[in-house]
Amino acid sequence: MRAVRTTLKDIANACGYSVNTVSRALRGDERLSEATRSLIRETAGRMGYIPNTMASSLRSGRSHMIAVIVNDLHNQHYCDLINRMDRELRARNYNLMILCMQLEDELAEKLIHTAISLSVDGVLYFPSVGQRHYIEYMKDNGMPFVLLDRRVNELNADTVRCDDEQGGYLAGRHLTALGHKRFLFLSGMEQSSSQIDRLSGFRRAIRESGLREDCVRVIPGVQVEEALAHNSLAALLDPIDYTAIVSFRDEVAYPVMYALRGQRISIPGDVSIISFDNLHAEDPTRPLLTSIYSADENIAALGVRMLLERIENPSLPPRNVVLPVRIYDHGTTAPPAGIR
Repeated sequence: MRAVRTTLKDIANACGYSVNTVSRALRGDERLSEATRSLIRETAGRMGYIPNTMASSLRSGRSHMIAVIVNDLHNQHYCDLINRMDRELRARNYNLMILCMQLEDELAEKLIHTAISLSVDGVLYFPSVGQRHYIEYMKDNGMPFVLLDRRVNELNADTVRCDDEQGGYLAGRHLTALGHKRFLFLSGMEQSSSQIDRLSGFRRAIRESGLREDCVRVIPGVQVEEALAHNSLAALLDPIDYTAIVSFRDEVAYPVMYALRGQRISIPGDVSIISFDNLHAEDPTRPLLTSIYSADENIAALGVRMLLERIENPSLPPRNVVLPVRIYDHGTTAPPAGIR
């Protein structure tokens, strides 16, 4: 048989008070005596009463629920950010709802509709390049939101992201200063503005160093993801006609390191590796990896703060925060063997 949910009326019948008095007691109305409130709370707890938060949100205009819309929960970078968001929101008496596109960008519109229909107080959203019209839909429906980790061109909205172009540039300057002249760039997916900006910054550094752009072999993100899925990274990395690898994200760099070491290639002795996201900061049990990430503020913490400010004050002007980045040098880059 289907379990029957305990209602306010059930509690009222059990303890001899009106439904209105029960409701007031469970809301902590201090105009009722402590004895009355204690009896009603005890009765509600014994009967397994669970408040109807939807009804409460209709009365108060707040659900104290925030939705995060993310592309891929297999990506540890996203998981780390979501974990930080959850801690930040709980400290402010909000709960977090996770809606995942599972790498299917066309699901974005459906998930935005879901968030709005559930009356969440706001949305933390990881957008792709071509999703401007979905984001405009949130604006048109008065839904507070903050875009995280990515930019969307020609869209005036609250955004928090790292300076990915500068990150790519730092990677290029770092490696060329060490003396590297041939590179492998393992890309992210093309719909990510971070991929576009990191590669652009890296190529800017290559031009400034006086090297030809054909010194960089670029592997498209689709091929990188396929190699990961089919455990064929070793084939993707051949031929090893480069001395340095730039990986779009740490989660790719780690299996690349394992694949190279499986071929008895030393890191950084034979090949240097630099990446992005600095996952080691959130999980020190991960192997050391030279990586690039924000120099100061955490994207997740700042995004939560900006969203709650937007909820409290919808008339605030849109804010576009681009965080500076730095290299966290954990020893996986060095000068090429020939010039040491």
